[in-house]
Amino acid sequence: MPLRRRHANRIGLLAAAAIFVVIGVGVVMGAQRFIGDANRVSHTNEVIALIGAIEAHLRDGESAQRGYLLTADVDYLADYRRSRGELPELLAQLQQLVRDNPDQSRLALAWKLEIERRLGQMDATLGNYATGGLPSAQRSIGQEARRTSGALRAQARQLVANERQLLVERADSSRNSATLLRALALLGIPLGLAIIGVVYTLLVGEIRRRARAEDAGDEARAQLLDNIDALERQGADLNELSRYGGMLQSCVSVEEAVGLATQYFSRLLPDAGGTLYRVRASQDYAEEVAHWGEHALSGPAMFPLQDCWALRRGQPHVHRAHHELLPCAHVTTPSLNATPTYVCVPLIAQGTQLGLLYLSGHDDAFLARMDLVKTAAEQLSMALSSLELQSRLRVQSIREPLTGLFNRRYLEESLARELARCERRHMPLGLMMLDLDHFKRFNDVHGHAGGDALLAEFGRLLQALSRDEDIACRYGGEEFTLILPEADTITVQARAEAIRAGVEGMRVLHLGQELPHVTVSIGVAMFPQHGGLGETLLRQADAALYRAKHAGRNRVETAANDVAVVQAVAP
Repeated sequence: MPLRRRHANRIGLLAAAAIFVVIGVGVVMGAQRFIGDANRVSHTNEVIALIGAIEAHLRDGESAQRGYLLTADVDYLADYRRSRGELPELLAQLQQLVRDNPDQSRLALAWKLEIERRLGQMDATLGNYATGGLPSAQRSIGQEARRTSGALRAQARQLVANERQLLVERADSSRNSATLLRALALLGIPLGLAIIGVVYTLLVGEIRRRARAEDAGDEARAQLLDNIDALERQGADLNELSRYGGMLQSCVSVEEAVGLATQYFSRLLPDAGGTLYRVRASQDYAEEVAHWGEHALSGPAMFPLQDCWALRRGQPHVHRAHHELLPCAHVTTPSLNATPTYVCVPLIAQGTQLGLLYLSGHDDAFLARMDLVKTAAEQLSMALSSLELQSRLRVQSIREPLTGLFNRRYLEESLARELARCERRHMPLGLMMLDLDHFKRFNDVHGHAGGDALLAEFGRLLQALSRDEDIACRYGGEEFTLILPEADTITVQARAEAIRAGVEGMRVLHLGQELPHVTVSIGVAMFPQHGGLGETLLRQADAALYRAKHAGRNRVETAANDVAVVQAVAP
């Protein structure tokens, strides 16, 4: 590039920069002036409004005084005192607002004194009225009172006129600021753009000449195309991520959100395997809920939370082959010749661990999209948290209010769901039917209030003696049901015996007195020994319950594989 052209470009750029700096400074100063003028206009309007309010209170007080003098109605006297009592605070506010203007401050002080004189005159008139009646009060209203009222109006008009003059001055200031900004825009911006256009033309010409003379131009264009391709891919990924996030917000169940996430991650990382884990309600294990692709390093279907570094630290954990960091205990150790990579991304929302996204591949290629993976995992976490919150709200709506236990409708839904889950995982499930012995007789003796107190206390005991994953429900009346997922026969029997013993020792206080002790009979049925359907298990547990009643109550009976129908025993 010739020396003269280089100088021209530099000077042009400097001139354009200087012009835009001047424009920027002018805009900032003009904006500051606008803001200052706006604040002062607001202040002036506030002063005018306050003057009007004071005049209105004074007029209201005078009207109320006249009304009282003419009618002797104490309501008018109360109105007068209320208006008079609010005037000192309003006058103090006015003096505070005009303290920055000496002239207005003096006028406000003089107006205050005149108002106080007028209030004194009205108080004197009321005193005359109290001692001498209406004629005495009328005689006290003389020329002095009228002169004071006239002076008050004149001073108020002067205060308002001064403030309006300030409004005119501030409007002129705003117009000056606007004129300055327009001048900067009309003169400075076109000039700056013209200089930039000239410089741009010179630079483009020089670039084109260099492009024809140098082979590096071809490389630059190729790089630019690569960048465009990368941006297009990134744009497509972002669009897909946005669509995925929008659909997550529309999911109505956790299962639907998990299915949508599985589809998205399988498309995003086609060369990697993935598993989605959910943290159980007991916060002790992570359980597999979805899987896609082929893992380079496999993992178990369920593992303790402490086995994963990501869940321990609450941050994504990346592990490459021969990495110095310790591997997660839930990942199978690779062979010596393999070079796989895996990533654990925790699903956390509102400070609560919801699950884990586990990814593995035979190389590091899928790590290039980790930013998208982390964003998608965050969106999934928020969706799962929202759905769980909705689920908790739904659970609250299906709880029985007296005992705090779930109602019968939720029992039927939960039993079907837990049976399906235990069947998938080849795990047992226990079901108890519990009936308070002689409850009808107890209710007849102690009344419905005493019976309700007993039921409420039993509900609290049943919840206290249940695990976090157990589902305690009120089946109806004095009958209750307890679902124990993943509990074997020994565990269920021990739990039933603990509940039976707990009821024996249960103390129920009602109206300051301890009610008589009660007992409970319990029937137990197990999945899969006694049936694979919820209705079958309920029937088997109910039959065992009636056997317990028939055998003397206050006992636990387990269903037999060939249970026969037992006649109902009176409760």
